[in-house]
Amino acid sequence: MNAALGALATLLSGTIASLRAEPRPPQQSSPQTVPSNPPRQVPALLQQSIGDIADAEVTMLILNIPPRPLGGQHSAFPMHKHSGPVFAYVLEGSVENQVDPDGLKKYNVGDCWYEPAMHVHRLLRNMSEMQAAKLLIFEVLPKGKPAAYPVK
Repeated sequence: MNAALGALATLLSGTIASLRAEPRPPQQSSPQTVPSNPPRQVPALLQQSIGDIADAEVTMLILNIPPRPLGGQHSAFPMHKHSGPVFAYVLEGSVENQVDPDGLKKYNVGDCWYEPAMHVHRLLRNMSEMQAAKLLIFEVLPKGKPAAYPVK
């Protein structure tokens, strides 16, 4: 399971990195033999051990966070806990996020974070009053468990 997640993380980071990369100059042909599968040197955006989760499912989704009301300071979602680890990547906009035990943090396009399983997710709000924010969410959930539990 961890090997499959690692491979997916490498694929995602490589895809995102290639989207951000500047165009390369055309390669010249050479008489030297080139390996058929050269190793890729792609820096990881985020690397986190998630432990051993038996019988898990992986979900990847796009989460749209509506603009917050004028002067509004509330969270876009009620407080909750996720049943498995969550990885988030900001595709559009800016958000504020707070997951225990960490304090409130601001994330912009290209930023990412990790949420451990069963930690209280206290706040997620769009910084803009005009435009939606968009997150790429990757979560690993135990089969048959809900993605989130409400917290009072």
